[in-house]
Amino acid sequence: MKITSFAIFYFVALISIAHFFVPPEYNWQQHTVSDLAAQKLPNQWIMRTGFIGFGLLLNIGILSKFIASKKIFYPDLLLMLYGLAVLMSGFFSAAPFLEGVSVNLQEDKWHSFFAQAAGILFSAGILFYIFSASNTKERSIHIVFLILVTGTSAIFGLEENGIIYWGRGAIQRVLYSFSFIWILFSQYLGS
Repeated sequence: MKITSFAIFYFVALISIAHFFVPPEYNWQQHTVSDLAAQKLPNQWIMRTGFIGFGLLLNIGILSKFIASKKIFYPDLLLMLYGLAVLMSGFFSAAPFLEGVSVNLQEDKWHSFFAQAAGILFSAGILFYIFSASNTKERSIHIVFLILVTGTSAIFGLEENGIIYWGRGAIQRVLYSFSFIWILFSQYLGS
C-alpha cells in the first residue's frame, strides 16, 4: 500500500517539476497536465515519465496488496487497467499547444484514447467499489467520490467544448485531487 501512496506522490512531484521546465506560454489554469508532455515541447519527457511511472507504480502497489492479502479484490482490477491506460498515455504526446509547431495527429489520437480510457476505467472502478462495499458508510463515501469525479469530468468536458470558461487545467487538477484522494481511501480504508 505504501507503493500506491508513492505512485501518487511521484505523479504529483513530476507534475510540479515539469512546471519549471515549460515555456512561458504554458498557463496551469488553462493548459492540462497532458500539455506538459505535448509534442515538440522541450523537456516533455519529464511528464511522459510521470504518466508511465504512475501507471507502473500504481499497478505494482495493487499487485502487492493482492499478494499481501493472498486474494484478488476484483474492483481493483479496473484500477489496474486504469493504471495501464495512464501508463500507455505516456508513450504518446498530446498535440502541441505552442503556435507554429507541427502536430502528429495519430500520436495525439492515441494519447487522447488512452486518457479517455483511463477516465472511464477509473469511474467504473469506483462504481464497482460501490457494489462491493462492506457497509453503508463505505458505500456512501464511494458514491460521493463517484459524483465528484464524474461531475468534475463533465465540467471538464463542458470547458473543453467551449460551453463554460473555467480553465481546463484548473478543472483537471481538481479532478486529479478527487481521484487521488479516492485512490488512497479505497486502498487504505475501503474494502
